[in-house]
Amino acid sequence: MENIGALLAQEDAWGQDSTKERLTVDEGSWVARGRFTAFGVPWEIRSDDVSAYNSLLDRLPPGSSPTVIKTTARRYSFRTLSPTLSETEPSYLLEADGRPMLRTSDAGEIAEAFEGDLKCLVAERSPRRVFLRAGVVGWRDRAIVIAGGPRSGKSTLVRALVACGATYFSEEYAVLRGSTVEAYSSCLPSWPAPQVSLGAWVDEGARAPKPVPVGVVLFAPYQPGAVFKPKMVSPGKFMLGMFRYAVASQRNPERVLRTLEAVLRRCNALEGVRGDAACVASDLLDRLV
Repeated sequence: MENIGALLAQEDAWGQDSTKERLTVDEGSWVARGRFTAFGVPWEIRSDDVSAYNSLLDRLPPGSSPTVIKTTARRYSFRTLSPTLSETEPSYLLEADGRPMLRTSDAGEIAEAFEGDLKCLVAERSPRRVFLRAGVVGWRDRAIVIAGGPRSGKSTLVRALVACGATYFSEEYAVLRGSTVEAYSSCLPSWPAPQVSLGAWVDEGARAPKPVPVGVVLFAPYQPGAVFKPKMVSPGKFMLGMFRYAVASQRNPERVLRTLEAVLRRCNALEGVRGDAACVASDLLDRLV
């Protein structure tokens, strides 16, 4: 994956010399520091190690860009700690707003913890969007939203739909703005090599697709051997089911409900357990002509 820091440094606000603009000297031990924003949520990263700083930049959410906003939702600090008498190698500390998040000798674990916390921060605090735990593909200028939590099979179904010709939007979040959904990733994730060619529409160099209205919401958890026989979902069940997967349901329930009501007026909702993702994908797209 290309270092996002190099990409972000191309912004005019960061000047022509990316190294000088991305790294600023702070009082104390900080040698690298930057402020960024995504989906309206700003945060700050500072580190006492340039290499570690770059590794954190590789984990920024889709749509991240530099910002000059001084007020931040969270400040992340990476520190390198000298080994104690009982340790043979240095350890690392990740802090959020001055509070320890993780201490470990594995810098990769620090990067993973940072990525997970930042994704949740953006999904929960976005001021104009509602994030749902869902996979999303585009089909005939509409979005198919596959609601579901971890290990529900939504990523597998997203991949199968893309293999059948749908446009990849996300396997993690449905980003709702009113009744439309935005892409959460500009390229296909690193899945194992598929048996069916995914085609040029998922080329890593392609631009993120434009927002489209939600056409279908699918509640389809995986069950081995199940035959997919979807049924329409009532409005009340739709609202309860979608609210369950909204990241900001506790922080901002009123805004979540308003957004879900807007989606409900424009889409159909189906539910039913499913088996093989490839069969379901083909059948589903045939229905949505």
